[in-house]
Amino acid sequence: MPLQPRLGAALGHGLALLLVLNLFLPAGPSAAAQASALGAPAALGLLPWQGPTGKAPIATGPAPASRLQEVAPPLAVQQLQEALAERQPMVEILAPADDSLLGAGEWNLRLRVRDWPLVDAGALGLGPHLVVQLDQEEPRRITGTEITMPPLRPGSHRLTVYAARPWGEAVKSPGAWAQIQLHRTARNPLALPAAGTAQLIPVGPSGSVAAEPVLLDWLLPDAPLQHLRSAEASWRLRITINGDSFLVDRQTPLWLRGLRSGANAVQLELLDSRGEPLAPPFNSLVSEVELDAAAPRPAWLAGRLDATSLAQLLGETPPPAPPVAPEASTPLPALPVPADPAVALPAEPEAAVAEAAVEPPTLAGEAPAASQPQAEPEQAEPEPLEPEQAVPSEAATAPQNSPAAAPEAAPEPDPEPPPASIPPPLTASPLQVAPKPLPSPGRHTPTTANLGSARDQVNDNGTLRRPERRGPLAGLREKLKE
Repeated sequence: MPLQPRLGAALGHGLALLLVLNLFLPAGPSAAAQASALGAPAALGLLPWQGPTGKAPIATGPAPASRLQEVAPPLAVQQLQEALAERQPMVEILAPADDSLLGAGEWNLRLRVRDWPLVDAGALGLGPHLVVQLDQEEPRRITGTEITMPPLRPGSHRLTVYAARPWGEAVKSPGAWAQIQLHRTARNPLALPAAGTAQLIPVGPSGSVAAEPVLLDWLLPDAPLQHLRSAEASWRLRITINGDSFLVDRQTPLWLRGLRSGANAVQLELLDSRGEPLAPPFNSLVSEVELDAAAPRPAWLAGRLDATSLAQLLGETPPPAPPVAPEASTPLPALPVPADPAVALPAEPEAAVAEAAVEPPTLAGEAPAASQPQAEPEQAEPEPLEPEQAVPSEAATAPQNSPAAAPEAAPEPDPEPPPASIPPPLTASPLQVAPKPLPSPGRHTPTTANLGSARDQVNDNGTLRRPERRGPLAGLREKLKE
């Protein structure tokens, strides 16, 4: 047999064998999977880090020209994620009911949460919390089960509530989120995605972030199951950041580096298995992320957490109370300063009262009440303390160079002494001391001053002298003698 016919027959048998093997044997790994296994992600535009699942996201198209890279989560995020790994949150919307028609004005949202702590750690930021997402509005992060919501616009709306970790990532386990439809004025079904179809709800980032890495996350309610068969995907998510696009097919959050300082455009598009938009326009979203170094830096981005901060973010230890600002006291009015420095300022009221101690009036026959000692002038001589108010006698008022007066007899007491009259209270100014009451002119109280010496009290024969009795005209006679 010639050589050429034999070669042609062998070739035909080989092609037939290859065709049979292709029909009956399972398909081998795709080119993208082989390239990923060989460690060549940059050539296909894949991200370098493989992520928590150990599988690289599927990407097509040219390699991104930017410096975007997927990196590991921060150390504090890994700490908190490990502490919350056993939690299975369950979120339920109690009011309003699904498909409710609300009126104008504010309305109350009531929730029920199980197996998920709601923590506000004060200066450290939020711990585990809830996120309320109304349509595509700015999300509201709360740590309570009741919140007052603003009035709805006329038409139909989607309200989604999901459990979130301290760094903002949505918990995607069954029961960790709930969704209802609300209406105002009238229902508009065309403003909502069809029931049972996949929905794309952005989780982060939004607004300003302080530093990289930046969290990129999303939530897909009612999304079909993925990878039921090998290399089969029911949906894909196309992510475009500053014009560079790549595809992912798993609900795994991404931590990215390589964003530029300032504003960054982020677009998320949900696609079907053929790469066509899925339920547009509800599942095509655009947001802006600003990388600003002056923005507040959260605690989970500052490095590894100590035991106290970790316990506060998990709600195991209450955060420290914020310092109380001192209340502003009303300043006292300033005293007027005189133009002439020689003029002294008036004394304080307390000092004036302390210096002006008024001696209370005493009744006749009573001992004066004890009072606090008062400061007296330096030149004033101290007065002798007496048991009773003494009446100055004639001997005491006489000059010292005159001879001592003869003792006089004690006056005879009146048969009916007049009643003692109580002197009226004396009013004294704050700076003057009340004068002592003067003795009554009609009465004379004998004291040791008018008795003379002891020798004058004894007669020549050694007997004691008896005081002479004074009659009612004794005082008049003395006046006439003078």
